[in-house]
Amino acid sequence: MIGFSDSKFLKEYIKPQKDKKTGLIKDKLEDNFQTGKQKLLPFTLNPTSGCVYDGTCGLNGVAGEFYRIKTQSTATPIYSPQDTEETLRKELESKFNMSTDDIERFIKVFNDVMFENETYNVIDLPFFAFVPMKYFDKRYKDDKRIRKYKSGQPKIADYYVSIAELMDVNFDMKDKDLFCTIINGGLLKDSISNSTELDKYFVHFFIKQQFSKDIKWLLKQNNNVIVKYLPLMLYFYASYSIMQTLMFMNKVNWECTTSKPLPITFMLSSERASEGQAAVKKGWAASDHFPETFLNKMSAYAQTLDILNSMFEEEDELMTFQEIRKRFSKMNFDKEAKAACENVLERYQTLKRELLNDRNTETSMLPEPITTEVENYCDFINKLLKLCIELQSKDYPRMKVALYSLLGIKLYEKRREHSVLTLDEDMLLFLIAMMAKDERIRMEELFKRFHDYGIDFSFQTKNAISDYLMKLNLLERKSDSGEAQYVRIVL
Repeated sequence: MIGFSDSKFLKEYIKPQKDKKTGLIKDKLEDNFQTGKQKLLPFTLNPTSGCVYDGTCGLNGVAGEFYRIKTQSTATPIYSPQDTEETLRKELESKFNMSTDDIERFIKVFNDVMFENETYNVIDLPFFAFVPMKYFDKRYKDDKRIRKYKSGQPKIADYYVSIAELMDVNFDMKDKDLFCTIINGGLLKDSISNSTELDKYFVHFFIKQQFSKDIKWLLKQNNNVIVKYLPLMLYFYASYSIMQTLMFMNKVNWECTTSKPLPITFMLSSERASEGQAAVKKGWAASDHFPETFLNKMSAYAQTLDILNSMFEEEDELMTFQEIRKRFSKMNFDKEAKAACENVLERYQTLKRELLNDRNTETSMLPEPITTEVENYCDFINKLLKLCIELQSKDYPRMKVALYSLLGIKLYEKRREHSVLTLDEDMLLFLIAMMAKDERIRMEELFKRFHDYGIDFSFQTKNAISDYLMKLNLLERKSDSGEAQYVRIVL
């Protein structure tokens, strides 16, 4: 069958290797979960070596890396005042012919403005070019956190870039003042070009569209607003995109259309998470969202999807379960297709069992082998998923550590026995402003726009939001009954 076969699976997943016990060369399974040109998630299977990005890293560092990539900047991140002083002295002397006293006064002003407790402070959009990612400084070369975060932060930055694929506005649209011009000119002089190839990630098209509109709105705001909220916006979008990707992966959602987000219920961080809260019942742990049964197996789902994609030889863009099922519905299940599907199942099952048996860390009993005969494509998908789940290493649930570490920065909370998604005050006000886009809109319309981003609120939480906005004098009522409520937030 043209365009669909087992050949790419065999190439990507099965490699001849020397057997440790016999010394003979034999086929071994490479236990991959994202092999294509387009990756699914900015995570690895090992949270201690490259998939962790959390609150200790801050939001600015990854935003800085994103800025450097999007502007093709050659800037070298600044870790301390000492990194820049000598370069600036030479630049000010040669270009502006400043006296030694004037140069030292300028350096002092620069340090006072740009650093707070030796931490780089972004005061203008172009200065994101110099924001470092946390723990990448030579001062931390012996710190275990280097290993923990050295690829986690760049992965998230690359993920930002994939989200911004449809972005049609430039960061350099903002006028640079004299101070910024001098700093940029001086510090870019000795910078090193970054030619590292980016990882490309799958992002739903509707998210790319939303981001394109929202970033255009943000870059029209004044400079202080842009500097303050760009990292927050990027973080929100990464979290939003990853959650939507995972929810669509969950088998209970395979019949859903991927043209719009799946709704999930949030609450305010100031609310109590009681048993009756919709954010508890219809939020994080709901069966069609992120129950532990799914989270513990999400690497198996990811591997299943990767194997399925590998069988469509002409495809470079990663297809979802929904898209693959649609493709299969238009294809004949002939002898060639049947043979390819059954060969994938047989080779995967045999070699994965050998792999697990060879691992000293695997202590649990393996399940009984299943028959690899299939009668249709649907049968093939179900059996492949079953194998990937049942033969998943017991250590692989650790990938969810990466998910928790990212979402836990601002959106996910563990409230005693309940896991909930929350919005704090900063995130709430920013999202309202972003969704209203400088318009004065009815509260009813605002909640509809939240829904368009996959965010739902209970009646109780909607009232809490209204009360909070009223407290801040941001809510306008046009009737005594309070039915007609309007909100407008200017950041």
